[in-house]
Amino acid sequence: IQAFKPVEYWTIEVELKPIPAKALSFKAFVIQLNGKKINITNQEEAGKHVSFLKQANYTVQNVIKKEVKRHPYPPFTTSTLQQTAANRLGFTAKRTMMLAQYLYEQGLITYMRTDSLNISSTAISQAREHINNHFGSSFLPPQPKIYRTKSKVAQEAHEAIRPTNIDTQVEKLMEAEGLSKDHLKLYDLIWKRLVASQMADAILDQTTVDIDGLADANKYLLRVVGTILKFPGWTTLFEVEKEPQKEAEESQELPAIQSGENLIFCNIYPLQHFTQPPPRYNEASLIKKLEELGIGRPSTYAPTLSTIQDRYYIEKVERHLVPTELGFAVTDFLLKNFPNVIDYTFTAGLEDQLDEIARGERKWQEAIGQFYTPFANQIEDTAKKAQRVEINTPEVDKKCPDCGKQLVVKFGKFGKFLACSGFPDCKHTENLEEIIDAKCPNCGGQIVIRHSKRGKPFYGCKNYPNCKFASWTKPK
Repeated sequence: IQAFKPVEYWTIEVELKPIPAKALSFKAFVIQLNGKKINITNQEEAGKHVSFLKQANYTVQNVIKKEVKRHPYPPFTTSTLQQTAANRLGFTAKRTMMLAQYLYEQGLITYMRTDSLNISSTAISQAREHINNHFGSSFLPPQPKIYRTKSKVAQEAHEAIRPTNIDTQVEKLMEAEGLSKDHLKLYDLIWKRLVASQMADAILDQTTVDIDGLADANKYLLRVVGTILKFPGWTTLFEVEKEPQKEAEESQELPAIQSGENLIFCNIYPLQHFTQPPPRYNEASLIKKLEELGIGRPSTYAPTLSTIQDRYYIEKVERHLVPTELGFAVTDFLLKNFPNVIDYTFTAGLEDQLDEIARGERKWQEAIGQFYTPFANQIEDTAKKAQRVEINTPEVDKKCPDCGKQLVVKFGKFGKFLACSGFPDCKHTENLEEIIDAKCPNCGGQIVIRHSKRGKPFYGCKNYPNCKFASWTKPK
């Protein structure tokens, strides 16, 4: 991500419509030129294509209509619950598990640490009865839907996470003591996911239209995809997770057009873009990656995320996890001195060995000995030979008020702070004000990032205490 260099590219959309004057217009993307994928790298190139496309004759080459089925999501496991709660409710993994723990203790949901997708026959029967009574027989598939986990290391000791009683909807819990709004939100999510998992598939009519654009010796190919929801099925209850751009592209309403039909040019939209680096992890995507790599178990995802934040190996920047200088230093040190342990396959491999021990196929002394003996030697050698890690401490344009030396940025329990470069002779410290590009809605002053007594970052006005504006979310 740090080494990424953005590359410019352009896309072109052409707005077209059938010949009848009142026909509906639509936008199609230019995807090919003379049979090859089009690649536009600068404004000058884009301008040349725009000139040709404005003069082109447009004819519908092909219209493909097909029915597409969208299957429901399976019921929740620990990892998918944490991911969905993060994406839809904005909960951290730790928060999600605290709320789920209380719901479990109250007997409202099944055990919340599981990687199984199994559902009891009783729960399936209850869900199917509820679907039939409240949505109608058309929303009920002929046979119950059975889900199987794809993971080789999944343990089937527990069911998937589900309500203990389908008849207990969130409306019945509104007056219950001890349940906060967040408890109700999470319960509602779990309830809807389970019931939706037993509902009929959603059915969509998808239309793909290919269009020829002829301009002099240039033959352009344009494409537009439109999707119409024919039968909502399970999406009536549980919203589909879609990429915003893809959703916008496929949500176009298309007019009735046929192959060979001529189209009228309406407008053209050249758009400049830049390639983006791989996205930073957020809590949801990191949990998904941990699960894919076989690192950890359902009970360890939330503590892992809490630990790397509490020790300030990473910091949250607008819900994204960004490594700190301390995190870089620790990772580099461990990769250099303990590459076999830091390898992604280490945890999954050790879990396999422990499973073999549990099945009586291997002696634990042999398995642990193979790991621990060389590991102990590595620790001893590293303690003798490794140099102390130097963490980059950037200087700031400010002098220490006590001794006059330069102040530097350091890392502590609650994040970054300023300290005198003359430490330990001078122990002066002060808060580091990280200024963001936003103004205080109360007084117009600068907004800075501060930290609560527990170390949680929040946004406050620089004019405090004269202005006491504070917010957990970043002001726009």
